[in-house]
Amino acid sequence: MENRFLIGVILITGFIMAVSAASMYVQSHILEGTVCGCEFPIELLIPLLSSTGLLVGTLAYYFMSSQLRVKEKKDFVPLLSLLPSDQRAVLETVIKAGGKMPQSRIVSNTGLNKVKVSRVVSDLEARGIVKKTASGVTNMVELDGKVGEILS
Repeated sequence: MENRFLIGVILITGFIMAVSAASMYVQSHILEGTVCGCEFPIELLIPLLSSTGLLVGTLAYYFMSSQLRVKEKKDFVPLLSLLPSDQRAVLETVIKAGGKMPQSRIVSNTGLNKVKVSRVVSDLEARGIVKKTASGVTNMVELDGKVGEILS
Protein backbone atom coordinates (compact mmCIF):
# COMPACT_ATOMS: atom_id res chain seq x y z
CA MET A 1 0.00 0.00 0.00
CA GLU A 2 3.00 2.31 0.12
CA ASN A 3 2.63 2.51 -3.66
CA ARG A 4 -0.63 4.45 -3.28
CA PHE A 5 1.06 7.08 -1.12
CA LEU A 6 3.94 7.30 -3.58
CA ILE A 7 1.51 7.74 -6.49
CA GLY A 8 -0.17 10.62 -4.63
CA VAL A 9 3.15 12.36 -4.05
CA ILE A 10 4.18 11.83 -7.68
CA LEU A 11 0.86 13.31 -8.90
CA ILE A 12 1.31 16.47 -6.84
CA THR A 13 4.98 16.86 -7.76
CA GLY A 14 4.31 16.26 -11.46
CA PHE A 15 1.52 18.84 -11.49
CA ILE A 16 3.70 21.46 -9.80
CA MET A 17 6.53 20.79 -12.26
CA ALA A 18 4.18 21.00 -15.27
CA VAL A 19 2.67 24.31 -14.13
CA SER A 20 6.14 25.71 -13.42
CA ALA A 21 7.46 24.66 -16.83
CA ALA A 22 4.41 26.09 -18.62
CA SER A 23 4.72 29.38 -16.72
CA MET A 24 8.42 29.69 -17.54
CA TYR A 25 7.73 28.90 -21.22
CA VAL A 26 4.99 31.52 -21.50
CA GLN A 27 7.02 34.11 -19.59
CA SER A 28 10.07 33.65 -21.84
CA HIS A 29 7.98 34.06 -25.00
CA ILE A 30 6.23 37.14 -23.64
CA LEU A 31 9.60 38.72 -22.73
CA GLU A 32 11.00 37.90 -26.18
CA GLY A 33 7.96 39.49 -27.76
CA THR A 34 7.11 36.41 -29.82
CA VAL A 35 3.67 36.03 -28.27
CA CYS A 36 1.08 38.42 -26.93
CA GLY A 37 -2.03 38.04 -24.84
CA CYS A 38 -4.17 38.02 -27.96
CA GLU A 39 -2.48 34.88 -29.35
CA PHE A 40 -2.17 33.05 -26.05
CA PRO A 41 -5.53 33.11 -24.16
CA ILE A 42 -4.32 33.74 -20.59
CA GLU A 43 -7.93 34.11 -19.39
CA LEU A 44 -8.52 30.47 -20.36
CA LEU A 45 -5.22 29.23 -18.92
CA ILE A 46 -6.09 30.15 -15.32
CA PRO A 47 -9.39 28.16 -15.13
CA LEU A 48 -7.74 25.25 -16.94
CA LEU A 49 -4.84 25.09 -14.48
CA SER A 50 -7.21 25.54 -11.51
CA SER A 51 -9.46 22.69 -12.66
CA THR A 52 -6.48 20.45 -13.32
CA GLY A 53 -5.11 21.31 -9.88
CA LEU A 54 -8.39 20.32 -8.23
CA LEU A 55 -8.40 17.02 -10.12
CA VAL A 56 -4.80 16.25 -9.19
CA GLY A 57 -5.44 17.24 -5.56
CA THR A 58 -8.51 15.00 -5.37
CA LEU A 59 -6.65 12.03 -6.85
CA ALA A 60 -3.71 12.57 -4.50
CA TYR A 61 -6.07 12.79 -1.51
CA TYR A 62 -7.78 9.56 -2.59
CA PHE A 63 -4.50 7.67 -2.90
CA MET A 64 -3.01 9.04 0.33
CA SER A 65 -6.10 8.82 2.55
CA SER A 66 -6.92 5.23 1.61
CA GLN A 67 -3.37 4.32 2.66
CA LEU A 68 -3.98 5.83 6.10
CA ARG A 69 -7.37 4.11 6.57
CA VAL A 70 -5.94 0.68 5.77
CA LYS A 71 -3.16 1.19 8.31
CA GLU A 72 -5.62 2.11 11.09
CA LYS A 73 -7.68 -1.05 10.64
CA LYS A 74 -4.67 -3.37 10.86
CA ASP A 75 -3.45 -1.95 14.18
CA PHE A 76 -6.05 -3.76 16.36
CA VAL A 77 -4.82 -7.28 15.52
CA PRO A 78 -1.96 -7.31 18.10
CA LEU A 79 -4.37 -6.08 20.78
CA LEU A 80 -6.76 -8.96 20.19
CA SER A 81 -3.96 -11.48 20.61
CA LEU A 82 -3.69 -10.40 24.26
CA LEU A 83 -7.22 -11.65 24.99
CA PRO A 84 -8.12 -15.26 25.81
CA SER A 85 -9.16 -17.25 22.74
CA ASP A 86 -12.89 -17.22 23.60
CA GLN A 87 -12.99 -13.46 24.04
CA ARG A 88 -10.89 -12.95 20.92
CA ALA A 89 -13.27 -15.12 18.85
CA VAL A 90 -16.34 -13.21 20.05
CA LEU A 91 -14.72 -9.82 19.54
CA GLU A 92 -13.43 -10.67 16.05
CA THR A 93 -16.91 -11.85 15.08
CA VAL A 94 -18.50 -8.59 16.26
CA ILE A 95 -15.82 -6.51 14.50
CA LYS A 96 -16.29 -8.39 11.21
CA ALA A 97 -20.04 -7.74 11.45
CA GLY A 98 -19.43 -3.98 11.60
CA GLY A 99 -19.37 -3.59 15.37
CA LYS A 100 -22.89 -4.78 16.16
CA MET A 101 -24.68 -8.11 15.94
CA PRO A 102 -27.21 -10.32 17.78
CA GLN A 103 -25.78 -12.59 20.44
CA SER A 104 -27.47 -15.59 18.80
CA ARG A 105 -25.44 -14.98 15.63
CA ILE A 106 -22.26 -14.83 17.69
CA VAL A 107 -23.10 -18.33 18.94
CA SER A 108 -23.55 -19.65 15.41
CA ASN A 109 -20.52 -17.84 13.97
CA THR A 110 -18.01 -18.77 16.69
CA GLY A 111 -19.11 -22.34 17.35
CA LEU A 112 -19.15 -21.65 21.10
CA ASN A 113 -22.21 -22.72 23.10
CA LYS A 114 -24.82 -20.22 24.35
CA VAL A 115 -23.63 -20.27 27.95
CA LYS A 116 -20.00 -19.68 27.00
CA VAL A 117 -20.90 -16.77 24.68
CA SER A 118 -23.11 -15.27 27.39
CA ARG A 119 -20.26 -15.42 29.93
CA VAL A 120 -17.72 -14.03 27.46
CA VAL A 121 -20.03 -11.15 26.48
CA SER A 122 -20.63 -10.39 30.17
CA ASP A 123 -16.85 -10.34 30.80
CA LEU A 124 -16.26 -8.04 27.83
CA GLU A 125 -19.12 -5.82 29.00
CA ALA A 126 -17.62 -5.60 32.50
CA ARG A 127 -14.33 -4.46 30.90
CA GLY A 128 -16.14 -1.78 28.90
CA ILE A 129 -15.30 -3.33 25.54
CA VAL A 130 -18.85 -4.18 24.44
CA LYS A 131 -22.34 -3.29 25.56
CA LYS A 132 -25.30 -5.62 25.56
CA THR A 133 -28.90 -4.50 25.06
CA ALA A 134 -32.05 -6.61 25.03
CA SER A 135 -33.51 -7.08 21.56
CA GLY A 136 -36.51 -9.41 21.53
CA VAL A 137 -35.54 -12.94 22.55
CA THR A 138 -31.81 -12.27 22.14
CA ASN A 139 -29.34 -9.58 23.09
CA MET A 140 -27.73 -7.13 20.71
CA VAL A 141 -23.96 -6.95 21.28
CA GLU A 142 -22.05 -3.92 20.03
CA LEU A 143 -18.63 -2.41 20.54
CA ASP A 144 -18.73 0.22 23.26
CA GLY A 145 -17.71 3.88 22.87
CA LYS A 146 -14.05 4.57 22.13
CA VAL A 147 -13.32 0.86 21.74
CA GLY A 148 -15.83 0.75 18.90
CA GLU A 149 -14.18 3.71 17.17
CA ILE A 150 -10.73 2.09 17.44
CA LEU A 151 -11.62 -1.48 16.51
CA SER A 152 -14.26 -1.06 13.81
